[in-house]
Amino acid sequence: MVRNPVPRPLYLLLFAFIAISLTYQMVGGVSLVTGFFDLRQQVQEPFQTDFYRPVITTVSDAAKEAGLEKGDTLEVIEGQPFGGRAQLQAVRWYARPGVPMKLEVRKANGEQRSLAIPLKGYAEQPSLAETAFVMLLQIVIPLLCLGLAYWVVLARPTDLNAWLILVMLTYPESFISVSTYNWWPEWLMLRLGWHLVVQLMAPAALLWLGLNFPQRGRIDRRLPWLKWLVLCQMTVVMLCSLFTDYLVWYTPGSRELAQQIDHLVTPLVNPIVVISVVIYCAALLDQLLAEKSSDSRRRLNILLVGSVAGLGGTVFIWSVMPRFGINPGSTQWLGYTSAVILLFFPFTLAYVVVVQRALDISILLRMGTRYVLARGSVTLIQITVLLFVTFRIIIPVFERQGDKRLYVAIPALLIGAAIRIYYVKRSPFDRLRDYIDRRYFREAYNAEIVLSSLVDEIRVINEPGPLLTAVSGRVAETLHIPRMAILIRHGDAFRVEQIAGGPTAGDGLALTSGSSAVRRLTTTNTPALLYRDRPDAWFVEATDEERKALDELRAEVLLPLTGRNKLMGVMVLGPKLSEEPYSPSDLRLLASIGAQTGLGLEVNDLAQSLAQEGAKRQRIQREVEIAREVQERLFPQQIPALPGIDLAGHCRPALEVGGDYYDMLELEDGRLALAIGDVSGKGIGAALLMASLRASLRGMTDGSSHDLARMVRKLNRLVYEASTSNRYATFFFAIYDPGTRELSYVNGGHNAPMVLREREALRLEATGPVVGLLKDMPFEQATVTLQPSDVFIGYTDGISEAMTPDDEEWGEERMLEAAQIVRLQPVHRILEHLFEQADLFAAGAPQHDDMTLLVMKLTT
Repeated sequence: MVRNPVPRPLYLLLFAFIAISLTYQMVGGVSLVTGFFDLRQQVQEPFQTDFYRPVITTVSDAAKEAGLEKGDTLEVIEGQPFGGRAQLQAVRWYARPGVPMKLEVRKANGEQRSLAIPLKGYAEQPSLAETAFVMLLQIVIPLLCLGLAYWVVLARPTDLNAWLILVMLTYPESFISVSTYNWWPEWLMLRLGWHLVVQLMAPAALLWLGLNFPQRGRIDRRLPWLKWLVLCQMTVVMLCSLFTDYLVWYTPGSRELAQQIDHLVTPLVNPIVVISVVIYCAALLDQLLAEKSSDSRRRLNILLVGSVAGLGGTVFIWSVMPRFGINPGSTQWLGYTSAVILLFFPFTLAYVVVVQRALDISILLRMGTRYVLARGSVTLIQITVLLFVTFRIIIPVFERQGDKRLYVAIPALLIGAAIRIYYVKRSPFDRLRDYIDRRYFREAYNAEIVLSSLVDEIRVINEPGPLLTAVSGRVAETLHIPRMAILIRHGDAFRVEQIAGGPTAGDGLALTSGSSAVRRLTTTNTPALLYRDRPDAWFVEATDEERKALDELRAEVLLPLTGRNKLMGVMVLGPKLSEEPYSPSDLRLLASIGAQTGLGLEVNDLAQSLAQEGAKRQRIQREVEIAREVQERLFPQQIPALPGIDLAGHCRPALEVGGDYYDMLELEDGRLALAIGDVSGKGIGAALLMASLRASLRGMTDGSSHDLARMVRKLNRLVYEASTSNRYATFFFAIYDPGTRELSYVNGGHNAPMVLREREALRLEATGPVVGLLKDMPFEQATVTLQPSDVFIGYTDGISEAMTPDDEEWGEERMLEAAQIVRLQPVHRILEHLFEQADLFAAGAPQHDDMTLLVMKLTT
């Protein structure tokens, strides 16, 4: 079946609703904590004004002593003209005790007065019991309601009832939130707007919910216009209230208009609320009387009782009691009482949706949620008893005696009780949990959802330990198996990796790869049942050691954890808590879990292998980096400074290390030795041969070096003996005499260096073969006389053979043209220009070979 896609605007509306409501609750919680615990050292309210006019209605003793009186008109506060109630709240929020509040007022006789009212802080701190109650009522409970509301709508975003439940479960955060005067001033518009929207639209949503939940009722079919009438009325009231509140709080010149509008629309609110609640309850009652399904009747009955208790009690307190002169808004205990009574409705609605499954929410685990609620109810009873004893007996005793040990005793008591609840077993509460497990949750699970959630969970686990913990925990939670063990392959044996509910020492428990149980699991790849009163053939053939291990684990099912090609492990499951046999649906679920777990273990093994390989590569990379650093030190670290000679050289390897080599060395007699070479291949091998070549060359070069051919022949033998048969180097070596301007050289198969002059370019061609390929080879020495302004350029083929992405080479001719352009410039600029032109020609193609340049220019 193909599900209809959810319209995108619907999701945008939902996410906007979630963002606003959650922000409202978070800011309200911060404001509550800030004010309740006096974190900002807030001041007591020195006076109050009329809602619509800046006329003083109540005055504190300190304000009265400063000259403020009832009936005075507030005109200026803290040097600013009075601009509305929002300004007054901001001034009070940021005021501090001991700093006077400066006012300018107009007396009833028209006299203008400037006043400075001393401000006082709050001397009394709330009691521990009051703190716990307020935090629970105004922060914890609204967040729980919001979480459930979001969950329901995200599961069924196209269901109208889900949206109505969202509005109704959002209502508690608005009804029991911190008062307007305790809100952060910068967020006041959110408080005013969202509070009115939720408060005034909730009656319409409630009416719609009663007429359509869980399905459309008879009243709505007969009077379909009724819900639209209430919705339109509350929308008008909401818009008018938003407008008038904005005028009152932010626009002082329009308060009379706001008062007139409020006098028109406010009398409509209470009647509409009462009518909505009455019709809602009547619609539920009508559906209850007409419903024939026992499940639906049970849901409606629970919802109706909770609604009458919660909504009816709240309507009585806020709509009926004021007629007898009792104002819940000015009586703190009565306001808290109404908030607690109202919570009967959202809690009942949540119970009907989650436990009684009034909405068929696909993501709701029938067993899982009911199981948590049932077991959680036992814990809730324990916590309730603990809190009752703490706040009703222990705390009052300590407070009456004024004993400061209260602050040590209460935390110690709570910690001890928590340890008692969660770690000490076999109490009456634990026996109650066991009874609930056996009585109600023997096979109540949805295999598809269990597998889906398990796959999502193990997908992000990268280690075998947490993977096995997650799998065993989910199996134990779903099938209620208190005793199990997981054996993992280690060589030729399967050894205990994790064990729960059985013997704590599992070192001696193992199954060999040739055991009867392992052969059975490997052959069939299905769970193996073990009933000792009628054992299968594989258990009859088992050895005494194998039977002893399985008996010690009280095994009833052996679950293979199979990878793609081999058995990765075995899960040994003990008896179910209900002592019922494993059903075919249990075995199908376990087989799927075993397959997923085996693949997860195989993936983890592969991940560990990859991690080890990655670590090995990192070590190799670090060694390569060290080799690169060493190689960089082999190149000239200081350029010789000879009169009339300008030198520059640079090597850019294609990999981390390379086989190119250049050198420049001032001899003892004032001559200059130049060398450039290219070892065959790249990487570490080429770099080692390059280092050997450099060491040999430097060892043989001194002030008496005149027979260069003989020296290169000797160098050839050394390189031949030190390298493999497939290693060799092209090599150019020259010595320049500044006195005679003669450049004597030997070119062992290297790219011919160039000498650039004004109108020509000389090529110093090869005078012998490559170095190191054959043992005894002849080399000849040649000499060229240089002239002032001549430029010598030695290079390796990585420069001349720089290639484009289409494998077109730069070539020596293009390189020569590029060099001629900058021939008259300093050598470092010549070197930079040649590298730049080579890279420009390559057009981003990767460097395929080491690139080296050696440049010498005669300046005189």
